[in-house]
Amino acid sequence: MKFEDLRILVVDDNANMRRLINTILRSVGVLDVVDIDNGADALAMIQEWKPDLLLVDYVMDGLDGVEFTRRVRSDIDTPDNRLPIIIVTGYSELWRLNEAKKAGANDFIVKPFTTKALVNRIQRTMSQGLTLEDVGRQDEAKPAH
Repeated sequence: MKFEDLRILVVDDNANMRRLINTILRSVGVLDVVDIDNGADALAMIQEWKPDLLLVDYVMDGLDGVEFTRRVRSDIDTPDNRLPIIIVTGYSELWRLNEAKKAGANDFIVKPFTTKALVNRIQRTMSQGLTLEDVGRQDEAKPAH
């Protein structure tokens, strides 16, 4: 996977966070980044722009990141409804991770994060193509040692 080939949609209601993520993405070679400040507009943008990856804030006014993810998984016409989604949040509680997992998120990153952490999440998500729920099922299927 080459970062310069990725089309990434950033969905966050905080302008400073959108700028920060955009700056990080461009610093690692991502050339095609669009950022949107709300989930409703992002749903429409997915249909017309066809991103390769979504970075979505967990807490937003109106359509939050979890409900947004549910809608992408159920309403958006994507191959196998597997458009990669990484939830970005300032919260690290396990119940939030589980909620994102059940909605169909591929991964989860907690703010503040480093460039390296974000790059690692993107690489892992794009290489595996699995949702957090898929990863959980794989972990459950592994024999205990």
